[in-house]
Amino acid sequence: MRQLSLFGTRKQATGPEPRPSVYRLASRRALKWAALALAGGGMVAAAIWVVQPGTLAKVGDDIRAGFVSVTAGAGMTVQQVEASGTERTSASALRAAVGVEIGTPIFEVDLAAARDRVQAMGWVDNATVERRLPSTLHVQIVERTPVALWQHNQRLVMVDRAGTEIDSESVSRFAHLPIIVGDGALRHMPRLLNAMGADPALSRRVQAAIWIGGRRWTLHFDNGLEAKLPESEIGAAWARLVREIGDHRLLDQPIAVVDLRLPDRTILRTRPPEPPADDRT
Repeated sequence: MRQLSLFGTRKQATGPEPRPSVYRLASRRALKWAALALAGGGMVAAAIWVVQPGTLAKVGDDIRAGFVSVTAGAGMTVQQVEASGTERTSASALRAAVGVEIGTPIFEVDLAAARDRVQAMGWVDNATVERRLPSTLHVQIVERTPVALWQHNQRLVMVDRAGTEIDSESVSRFAHLPIIVGDGALRHMPRLLNAMGADPALSRRVQAAIWIGGRRWTLHFDNGLEAKLPESEIGAAWARLVREIGDHRLLDQPIAVVDLRLPDRTILRTRPPEPPADDRT
C-alpha cells in the first residue's frame, strides 16, 4: 500500500536497528513521568472536588496542559505527518484537512476532530488518525470507489455504490462509467448494479440507466439499443436480457428496443431503415 508523506522529513533506514538515542530515551522517560504526574494529579483533583465541588473541570484542564507541556518539552511534537491508502485523494487537500502544523505538541492534537475533517472529504469513505510517538501522526484512509455518474441539476457527479456523492471535478477521468438519471434513481441504483454484476462484460456496455416514473429502469447500450426492464424482479429481467442478447446477437442487429416488462414475452422493435444514400441531405 502506498504511503504518502504529507509534510516533514522521513528518516531512511540505512542498516541494523540502532540503539535507542538519548533523545528517544529522554522522551520515554518524560512520558513515564508525565503519566505518573497525570495519575497523581487525578487523585489531587478528586480530593479538591470533594472539598470544593465545581472546580474539577478547571483542575483537569490544568493537569492536561501540564502533561502536554512536559511531553512537548521532551521533544514530543509533530515533525512528520504520513498518510496511507491514498490513490485519488489530493495530498494538499488532505494536509489541509488534518490541520496540524509542524511543531504542534503531539498530545495537543485532537485526533477525533482531525479524523472527522478527513472523513468529510469527498473521496474518503473511512479514516483513522493516530499518534506514532514520539513525533509522527499517521492517517489511514479507505477511499470510495466510483461506480456511476449521476446526472442531477444539469451536472454530472461521481457516486459510489451506496449513492454517496464523491466528486464532480474529475468526471472526465471516469467518462466510461454509466450515467444514472431520474428522481430517486440513486436509492434504487444498488439493486440494479447487483443484478448487472452477474454479467460484467455486458454491464460495461450500458452507457446510461434512466429511472422511469419512479418505478422501473430503461437501459441504454453503447450501440443505441434500449432495454426496458419491469418494475420488479430486476435480477430475473437482467438474466432474460443476457439470454436474449446472447442467443439472438441483438447488439449486432438493427434492434432499437428490447421490452422485458411482460413476464411471459419479450417484445423487440427494430430500427427504421436508413434512407438511401442519395436521399441524405
